[in-house]
Amino acid sequence: MNIIGIIAEYNPFHRGHAYQIETLKKICHADYVIIAMSGNFVQRGAPALMDKYSRTEMALHCGADLVLELPTLFATASAETFARGGVSLLNSTGIVTHLGFGAETDNIRILSELANLLCLQPEPYREALHRELKTGNSFPAARAKALETYLLSHPSPLSENADCFFNTSDNNLQEILASPNNILALEYLKALNTTVSGLIPIPILRQGNGYHDTTITEDFCSASAIRTYLKGEPYQKNTPNDSDNYLDPSCTSADLLKTAMPLDSYKILKEYPHPFLFEDDFSTLLHYELLLGDVDLLAAWGDSSPALARRLLREREYFTNWSEFCQRIKTKNITHTRINRLCLHMLLDIKQSDYQTFPVPSYLRILGFRKTAGPLLSTLKSHSKLPILTDPKKARTLLSTQGQKLWEIDLRAADLYRLGLTAKGDYSMKREYRRQIVTHPL
Repeated sequence: MNIIGIIAEYNPFHRGHAYQIETLKKICHADYVIIAMSGNFVQRGAPALMDKYSRTEMALHCGADLVLELPTLFATASAETFARGGVSLLNSTGIVTHLGFGAETDNIRILSELANLLCLQPEPYREALHRELKTGNSFPAARAKALETYLLSHPSPLSENADCFFNTSDNNLQEILASPNNILALEYLKALNTTVSGLIPIPILRQGNGYHDTTITEDFCSASAIRTYLKGEPYQKNTPNDSDNYLDPSCTSADLLKTAMPLDSYKILKEYPHPFLFEDDFSTLLHYELLLGDVDLLAAWGDSSPALARRLLREREYFTNWSEFCQRIKTKNITHTRINRLCLHMLLDIKQSDYQTFPVPSYLRILGFRKTAGPLLSTLKSHSKLPILTDPKKARTLLSTQGQKLWEIDLRAADLYRLGLTAKGDYSMKREYRRQIVTHPL
């Protein structure tokens, strides 16, 4: 049985995601597709546009057979920890055979060699990385330059291949190392290496617009483009307080999204009963946390440091909202995404020490499945290396002490997401203990 695993956010699910699933199924002659999906908060340190159950429904309508939740601790972490959490989760199923992921290059030899180099970290590379970091570059930029420096002075076996990018311009190498999709691809391959995983990696060449492109087109566009479009449009729905950021089903301009999303996914978005959430919807909570903190407390949060904590204290009196504050804190060597994650970790009570306490996921939380995937569920139950959680009320009896603590972070994330909705006047979302697994009838 061939079973594809995909680590995703689907924030929201668009045509590129559907293309990826369909292509992977053909390449691998897959029987089933399992998704390890982020919950209500995502890796860039922000709330998901839509709640995890609605995004699960999108995935099931568009080719997925089973959706597992990637625990919040890993879903909101750096690319390395995000990838390790996702790969470990899929490994723990005991049944996934292939790992599919998008990339700006589908040359698995190139990606694998770079990933192996990053795992080995030879001394000349570490020295180059140290020099680049001292110049004030962010870690991603410093790593890319250090790899370039190392590869130019230490030719790899692939450099003899005329088709290999190491024989082309240095700019090409920089572009490959700077692409968010390629960065994640390298982290997936590193995780496969460090976990001694038997999963077969299958990169799929990204189609259409770039990861950060914010243009809605008739071709494949990014999830960033869809979110930007929805955030910028003054959609309103008939609600008691006329809250912003609803998608009005009667708004004809919203039909532009039909070009960007599969029809089923678009319908779920269009009928979504809650306002969409963005970082700034949590600004008041963030400001309060900043006012409470001292250097030691602020330095303890995930993605923080003593120097960054001191910067937060200096700048907090200028706080206006989440997005503007993160832009103010950002520097050459501290990325905007890292600041976002730090702010989110304050609200979720995630400390740096938590990443040592929970190196890998402790359970498989099922968010949804297709009814035709009955044989898949039976196989999962007999092969899973972790407890399978289907009913939140049974978490305390199923999970270990460590698993319960990891689960508590997921519960905090669910409560925080509901709080964001109530701040926009929507009190309709159920508590996590009252939510049901999403089932697709086909």
